[in-house]
Parts: sequence; structure tokens; C-alpha cells
Amino acid sequence: MEDALKLQADEAIEETTDGAKKTENEDKENQEDKESESGFPYDLGMVRTLLEPLERSIKTGEVLSDWKKLFLGFDLGTTNTVLVALNELGEPVCAEMESSGASVRDGVVVDYLAAISAMKKCLERLQRRTGRELIGIGAAAYPPGISERTARVCANVVEALGFSCEGLYEEPTAASDALLMHDGAIVDIGGGTTGISILEDGKVVYSADEPTGGTHMTLVLAGAQGIDFDRAEQMKRDIERHPHLVPMLRPTLEKMATIVKNHLQESGYYGKVPILTVGGGAALPGAEEILSDTVGFPVYICPHPLMVTPAGIATRLWREKGAAPRQG
Repeated sequence: MEDALKLQADEAIEETTDGAKKTENEDKENQEDKESESGFPYDLGMVRTLLEPLERSIKTGEVLSDWKKLFLGFDLGTTNTVLVALNELGEPVCAEMESSGASVRDGVVVDYLAAISAMKKCLERLQRRTGRELIGIGAAAYPPGISERTARVCANVVEALGFSCEGLYEEPTAASDALLMHDGAIVDIGGGTTGISILEDGKVVYSADEPTGGTHMTLVLAGAQGIDFDRAEQMKRDIERHPHLVPMLRPTLEKMATIVKNHLQESGYYGKVPILTVGGGAALPGAEEILSDTVGFPVYICPHPLMVTPAGIATRLWREKGAAPRQG
């Protein structure tokens, strides 16, 4: 009798323990789901299959996929001109990058011929790498808040290079396509400015742009080190030096974060949307923590941030003009 009671008690304890473990595991899974939903505000699959291969392609010269028709994303940035090519399946083919020189200021083309020349170099290298004539269509993007006429200049650059410009998009909406992020704040730290765009259902509902970008970082480094601008720019691009540069660049990063915080408060979205940073300006170790501390909420720096906008331009173009229509 005592043995039977002991067996029942042991079974009850085991059942209770298993139930507690199950509840604990369920709570952990729910928490992980919440962290997944409220953590990284971008699709990790797009990072792995689109952004990472494209950045690798720039560094190695690798052609990633075969192609019959190209969908080209032309990104005319203040610091860098970037060209991304996808094939007819939407797969990355390769990417090229060239210094913009003085052809673009704050995302706006100010020297038309120089902008064409920079992008032409990208196209020529792309053709040499593939060993084939480039057959396809193109698209470009422009910063929010500029006039239609000014935005149209980006399309004119594409067409001057011999491609039909089949898409002209706002930069934040292009970025959202590369990351499958359709709700949130996208902060684009470019060469000359820090821009913030708030998206709802993939549409820009608020945007602002203020001076302070990668160029300002370079100027700070030049002054702190007593060197010229070009040497400071090379230093900033040297990944091995980044840990030593962050203390000097902290005030600039804090100013960028203050711009973001002010506009989130002004727009009424402060604390209500995830914040994601793209563009090469803040790709520094420790920058994420500095930005987050100043804003007061987590700020995430997208992996391979320089690839986001050009990849998004090409991706949106492919989805609009190349993706096979859904059956049924």
C-alpha cells in the first residue's frame, strides 16, 4: 500500500515537473517569438541571400549567378555610386562600386556628366566580369522630399547609359524592399546627411533630412589626426582601424542620433516603431550602442548597410517587371 502511494506521489511530482518544464519552454519560445518580432526589424533571409553575396561580389569580383536578362539598380550616393545586378529569377548576379567624387551632394545629382562617368565605370567593369553584352533594364532612386524634376535626373543618368529606366523610387521604399521591412523608421546615414523616413505598409508617411553624415565623420578624423581629407577618408574605410576611431566619432554619432530622436518625437512615432539604420555612414563597431543610448530605444544597424538601397532598387524593379505572375 505504501509502495503504491509512493509510486503515485513520484508520478505526480514527475508530472508536475514536466508541466513546469513545458510551461517554462513555452514561455521561452514565446519570448523568442516576441524577440524575433520586436528584435531585428528586417528579414535575415534577405540579408543572407541578397545583401551578403552582393557585398562579397564587390570585394572578390565574383559573378554569383548566370543570367539571360539583367535588372539593374543604380544608386547615386553622395559618397559612392553603386550598381547592383539581379537576373531574371531575382537572384544576385554581381555588384560594382565607384567613388561619386563631387557629382552628388546630399543625394542629389549636381554634376550630371560626372555622375554618368562614375556609373559608366561600374558598367564597364560589370561587362568585363561577365564577358557579355549587358542586356536588361534599369531603375534608380531619389531621397524623399525633393522635386519630381530633380528626381527625374536620376532616371536620366540611367537612360544616358543606354538602359531604359523602368522604375524611379523613393530611397526608403527601395530599402524596405531589400529587407522586407514595411513598417518602421529607416535611418539613412549617407555622405552628407542623416535622413529618417517612417514607413507604414511600405509607404513613407514622414520624412526628414538634416546635415551630418559620413563626410562630417571624415572631417572630424582629419582635424583630430592633423591629416588631409583624403587620408582621413581612407582611415575611415579601414575596418581594422574602426575600434580606435569610435571614441573620436562619438560626438558625431550622438548628433545623428539626436536628429533621429527629435524627428521621431516630432512625428509622434517615438517609441512606437522599430528603428533601422542603413547606409555606410554608421557601419562602425559600437555605433549601434551609441545611437541606441542617445535615442533611448534600440537602434539596429543593418548588416551590409551600403548594399541595402541599391539592392532594394534592383529588387523592386525585378518584382514589378520580372517576377512571374502568381497562378490562381
